[in-house]
Amino acid sequence: MSVLSSVIDNQRMQNIRNEFGRLGDKCYLENAGSALYPEALLTKVNDDLLRNVYLNPHSDKYTKDCIEQIRCTVLNYFNTDQSSYSLIFTSGTTQSLKLIVESFQFHSDDDENGSFIYLRDNHTSVIGLRELAEAKNADIIHISHDNFLNTLKTYKKIEYSEKITNKSNTLLAYPAQSNFNGYKYPIDCVQKLKDGCLNSYLKKQLCGVNCNWYILLDAATFVATSKLDLSSSQPDFVCLSFYKVFGFPSGLGALLVKNTSANVLKQKKYFGGGTVDIVLSSEDFHIKRHTLHERFEDGTLPFLSIIALKHCLSVMSCLIPKVINNDIMDTISHHTYYLAKDLYLQLSELVHSNGTKAVVLYMDSDFTDIKEQGAIVTFNLIREDGSYIGYAEFQHMADLFNISLRTGCFCNSGSCQRHLNVTNKEMKNMHKAGHKCGDEIDIVNGRPTGAVRVSFGFHNTFNDVDKLVSMIIRCFVRQQYLKPNRNLVNYNNNNIEIPKTNTITFKEEILSVLNEKNFKNHIPEILNTGSKATLSEIAIFPIKSCGAFKIKSGWKIGAKGFEYDREWMIIKENGVCLTQKQNTLMCMISPVVDFTNRCLTLNFKGSVFSIPLDISHDDKERSTAPFCQSKVCMDVVKGYDCGDTVADWISNCLGISYLRLIRQASDDNRIQKKNNSGEHNMLSLSNQAQYLLINKATVQWLKNKIRDLTFTDDLDSLTDRFRGNLVIDTAHELIEREWQTVTIGKHQFKVEGPCSRCQMVCIDQKTGEKTVEPLRTISAEFGGKMRFGIYLSYLGPVNGCKDLVLNTNSQVTPYLSDDNISR
Repeated sequence: MSVLSSVIDNQRMQNIRNEFGRLGDKCYLENAGSALYPEALLTKVNDDLLRNVYLNPHSDKYTKDCIEQIRCTVLNYFNTDQSSYSLIFTSGTTQSLKLIVESFQFHSDDDENGSFIYLRDNHTSVIGLRELAEAKNADIIHISHDNFLNTLKTYKKIEYSEKITNKSNTLLAYPAQSNFNGYKYPIDCVQKLKDGCLNSYLKKQLCGVNCNWYILLDAATFVATSKLDLSSSQPDFVCLSFYKVFGFPSGLGALLVKNTSANVLKQKKYFGGGTVDIVLSSEDFHIKRHTLHERFEDGTLPFLSIIALKHCLSVMSCLIPKVINNDIMDTISHHTYYLAKDLYLQLSELVHSNGTKAVVLYMDSDFTDIKEQGAIVTFNLIREDGSYIGYAEFQHMADLFNISLRTGCFCNSGSCQRHLNVTNKEMKNMHKAGHKCGDEIDIVNGRPTGAVRVSFGFHNTFNDVDKLVSMIIRCFVRQQYLKPNRNLVNYNNNNIEIPKTNTITFKEEILSVLNEKNFKNHIPEILNTGSKATLSEIAIFPIKSCGAFKIKSGWKIGAKGFEYDREWMIIKENGVCLTQKQNTLMCMISPVVDFTNRCLTLNFKGSVFSIPLDISHDDKERSTAPFCQSKVCMDVVKGYDCGDTVADWISNCLGISYLRLIRQASDDNRIQKKNNSGEHNMLSLSNQAQYLLINKATVQWLKNKIRDLTFTDDLDSLTDRFRGNLVIDTAHELIEREWQTVTIGKHQFKVEGPCSRCQMVCIDQKTGEKTVEPLRTISAEFGGKMRFGIYLSYLGPVNGCKDLVLNTNSQVTPYLSDDNISR
């Protein structure tokens, strides 16, 4: 049997895995975003809260004493105590950071300017502090990754014969570990920094060097898998969030302040309940409390969350064996480090059949020293032809295989720019063209705008590494996956030399335009294809994300699209819409619109259920159709609950408890986003537009491009995966990508743009089974842009037609401007 960990034996590792049975077959590789809480933790917390009565600590001494005890326990966890550090509970790392700069006294009594210095490769929450520092007239200075490290390595302290009295204060902020790629910055250099090893950067900016240095350490990512020992290194301020370590509770963090540095936090203005000894409401007079944490903890603490911390520590102590240095965190650190190292090595060796590299790694260490590298691996994939695979495409494939990870720039633009070699000017150009943080524009003129990040936690094993690498090989490299041989190792003797992987640099200039919807106003011309185009199929999807109802003859056009199309949706217990991404069996709920009996009949594997098509005004007023709200694509939609009976039927079919079926209210005025013409088209519960058109010739072209021999869909089955309302037959593939408007029969439609595809096209609409294709080929053929089919909005009838029925076999006449509207 293969080992699960390099440092924890299989039996104890399996005991840890048993605490996360709720994951099922999900592979969670986003520990840097949040740790996962073990089941035992919730049991402990729940039992404690049921047995005891905890009250507001401002009025209950017992609860207050418990909090103070936990305060000491947390300090001890970081190998320090109240004689050296004060612990201020906050809502998280971000609030801790803000508290420091809001309270920090940069200027001396002589009004000499102080400075705020930050590493460019900080998290956005740290970069944002410059706005607060600037408001205090502090000088703002940023330092590159390389300059920071080189200065620390080469600095030699100069002894002065005369003692210099320092006046202003300088605050330096940097991360203990990069959240971008897990590189560990030195934290044993505090004294060097306080001695002024970075004074040269102050001089370059014409800033005074006669200052006191204070060190702000962002430890949020570091403490998730590494031991922070504040007895050996003592930064002035340390910020962290507890959910990063334990997965629970969220909304609770800490600011650790070195007691000898507390006097610089003089400028806190606001005071809340519990932070003052006296306050007068009719006069500008108050005196803040003397104890540091009492001055800074405004209002009532989240005392139940703090109570949970003691169980976080105790459960970890019971769950994690002290294999290394007789320490829990050292054990976690080595366990996760070897998982990341294993992934790093496998990715480094991945090549395509033509011998070209399949992966570019964005690392600042080569995994030869655990003191320099945490449990994170960041990378992008490259195709055989050298083009990049965008992170959005990778994300869709990972979702398809139930793998959770992070893509983009991870709120660390400095590291992202540095590793992707993107200049400030290029970043601004991309933003002007439409690219924003968090969107899915992952490739710009062949260049990636972000990356893929994998981060490991103590619950992960080598099986998770294998699942990820197997997915990468199956979807993008197409080789046979051979699992590496692994053994429990003596970490002290693991000195494998790994050559650094050179990252690919970018030489090209950034694109001039990204936004592909800037159309000029030209008179449309009829597109002459040389052959007829006809509407071969109409389909509606009455229940969002469920099966199609195919129409043989014609169907009525409504105000929001086809009548009854996406008029219902299934929501989960939390009110969120359920889709095939979460449950592929939804495609097997087959609907039939029965006008004779005025009902919508649903069929699931032979089980049949019917609901009425009509809701009377009286029904809306009665409890049988209670009003409710949900969201579709961030839009709040109004609807009516269809009742318990159909909810139970759907829950049984899909195997999920407490599902509900809701129907969009007739007066719900949901408006289409990003409409090119500025018109306000009404939408049903569809994602982006009223209609989706698929060209069957383009589907055939795609089918011919798919090289995967295990993919056996015929033309109709492949067409069904794209869930189009309008399926047309033409003699030419891809021509629909150039259309601006289209007339079908006696009705005119406007093209609203291409349909961006996700992993749903990888679900067989007859069986619910998942496949890699066709998303892999779509992305490969269109340069990483996963677009297939076009969105349409209804413009109206032509030639005075008053019939609002669109018929199959109607002639399709496309129009385009003389611009090339290729999308």
